[in-house]
Amino acid sequence: MEGSMQKTDMFLGNISSLNQPNLSFAAANGSFEEDKMKPPEYVRIINGFVIPVLAVVILITNAVVIAVFKRQKTYGASQAGLVGVAVSDTLTMLFPAPFYFVEYCLQYQIPCEFVSLKNWISLFLPTITHTASIWLTLLLAIQRYMYVCHPFTARKICTLRNTTVMIILTYILAILMHLSRFIVSKIVYISETNCVYWFSEYIDVNAYLISYLFIRIILIQFVPCISLIVLNAKMICGLRNITNKKIEMNCNSENSSSAVKENMRVTIMIVCMAAITLLVELPVGIIQCLYVDIYLSGATFDQYNLQISERIVNLLIILSYPVNFLLFCSMSSEFKQTLKHMCCFSPMKKQKTPNTYVTRADADQNNGNVCEKQGLLKVSTNL
Repeated sequence: MEGSMQKTDMFLGNISSLNQPNLSFAAANGSFEEDKMKPPEYVRIINGFVIPVLAVVILITNAVVIAVFKRQKTYGASQAGLVGVAVSDTLTMLFPAPFYFVEYCLQYQIPCEFVSLKNWISLFLPTITHTASIWLTLLLAIQRYMYVCHPFTARKICTLRNTTVMIILTYILAILMHLSRFIVSKIVYISETNCVYWFSEYIDVNAYLISYLFIRIILIQFVPCISLIVLNAKMICGLRNITNKKIEMNCNSENSSSAVKENMRVTIMIVCMAAITLLVELPVGIIQCLYVDIYLSGATFDQYNLQISERIVNLLIILSYPVNFLLFCSMSSEFKQTLKHMCCFSPMKKQKTPNTYVTRADADQNNGNVCEKQGLLKVSTNL
């Protein structure tokens, strides 16, 4: 079976679609050598065993995340954004995992008539959902920055309705971003039983790959990563200012202290999510830059080591998905409380704080806290 293994990936089938140039070098020479199309053993292990197992883990953890957030009585804009990220990450894994298991673990040859459908589901759709996940993480960071640094504006702009519209718009833009990949390719038969999914004859392969990679590098890797760095720095400074102002005013009431602590936990959690995205996406951009350099200069490169680097980066991206669940469990008190209630570990406490942004002066009408009169804003204690 391995001797007749199909090579169907136009941009090798991994999560972030980084291996797209592999076939182009063979095509440049006008041939596809069948013996070179067998996947290396490490690829078979990762794609055939590791990814399907991780897909099950991610499906379970993100299903719990979505169920917990949807169950919260204070479901709002931030929860909607986090649910959007969880859905995107889950789809990114679920789309390719069954095909990887069949092709690499069971080593079953998918008939050529189903190759187009297989590539759409296992390669192109995960690229779209992964792009959406990156942009939704950026959207969350922008929301949290507004909550911390511009709370009055956030109260008007960062609503559940607006967040839902932004999530839908994000998916539409992600589809448009990768739409060309659905229409520039076709099946090329190597033999009666072997075929590849390759570019149509009217496509200039190098020109297309350079343009596509360049756009990806700018809009999916570097712009979001640079934005996340700036937003993280501003959020940390803004949170420090809020904490220092509270200390200077000697606001020691129980409500004020718990609100500030929960705000710190939520903000740190968003910062950690953004930092994880930075750690796994920056190497993706660097690898894609190397490929662009290869196409522009025609330089040779050690493709074997580059492909190994791609697999490692892709694996890190996949491993980053369950980390969000650990962040929610460790940093969100409401998430832990709702999760315990769902697991029947403890009774559900009534929520007293709505998921809106109000002035502390409003709260002062009830408890007479002098500190509240100074205009400190209560950043939502809920996600």
